Amino acid sequence: MVTIKQIASETGVSSSTVSRVLNSDMTLAVSDKTRQQIIDTAKRLAYVKKPKKNKKQRIIHICVLTVFSESREASDTYWRQIYMGIDKAAYQSDIVIDEIIRIEQGIDAMILANFDAVIILGNISKEAITKIRAVNDSIVLVDAAVRYNDITAVNPELSQMTHRILDELYHRGRHHIGFIGGDNDVLELDGTSNSKISDPRFNSYCEWMALHNLSPHSYIGDWRPETGSQGMIALLDDGRAIDALVVASDPIAIGAINILKSYGLEPGKDIDIVSFDNLDIVAYIVPSLTTVELNPLAIGKTALAQAIEMISDGHNWINWTTIPSVLNYRETFRIE
Repeated sequence: MVTIKQIASETGVSSSTVSRVLNSDMTLAVSDKTRQQIIDTAKRLAYVKKPKKNKKQRIIHICVLTVFSESREASDTYWRQIYMGIDKAAYQSDIVIDEIIRIEQGIDAMILANFDAVIILGNISKEAITKIRAVNDSIVLVDAAVRYNDITAVNPELSQMTHRILDELYHRGRHHIGFIGGDNDVLELDGTSNSKISDPRFNSYCEWMALHNLSPHSYIGDWRPETGSQGMIALLDDGRAIDALVVASDPIAIGAINILKSYGLEPGKDIDIVSFDNLDIVAYIVPSLTTVELNPLAIGKTALAQAIEMISDGHNWINWTTIPSVLNYRETFRIE
């Protein structure tokens, strides 16, 4: 019979690491490549997990509640990748993701009482959260702009990374820094939105500019490429010089770059540009885009792990988890 020790020897990691990976411990700090190598080795060696004695396996049912429409996910793959991270981790853990519910269509909170936990993607109102908690208190918020003291949350590293980007631009001599981004609808359970909330990247930009006694130059619109085009035109026609630009997403940045070119300006030379998302395409546009990898798959996996821990252990503490991001330097902004 194949043992964990044999798999550890084959993969060059510890037995403890192998055990945690094969038991779907998503809190383990190990690369996706190593995790997959362990899983593939176990399959190749026909490893069979020993059944736990005297314990009947419980099927866990989880609902993913999202504020985003299918069309929004099609144009902004960040949210779709978060769901893919949840779904992949669920498959590896024999957990049932019963369905993905889109709040835009309106829902009855009582439906959520049927699930062991609810993972919420995006921003919903405080009133909506209160209604959900009345029937199901096992909630994990994902990339929500508002932090609640008594609700577990998993977020990307946005504010810290925005400050880092601005610091690096400033040290390169860029003191006229613009910002283009979007704000977020806060949804009610009936699918309507009566308010918006500003993006953490924009909030951090405003704070940083004030701290350095610099004048902000910003444009806020929808989360689509047209916002980049409209925002870039507005900033350029404002008459104030812009020598750097922080953009909240790659699709918006692509729209901005197209306008810069039409004005005869070269991104990376006349104006440095840094964005967020690290979509595959941005490494191949001309010039290639410097952008932040937010690790949406890891965000999704971690959200599921938090939900599982909440259900299985019945713990009564709150976890706030920030998934580290990575700044990928390309032609629109380089550190020399």
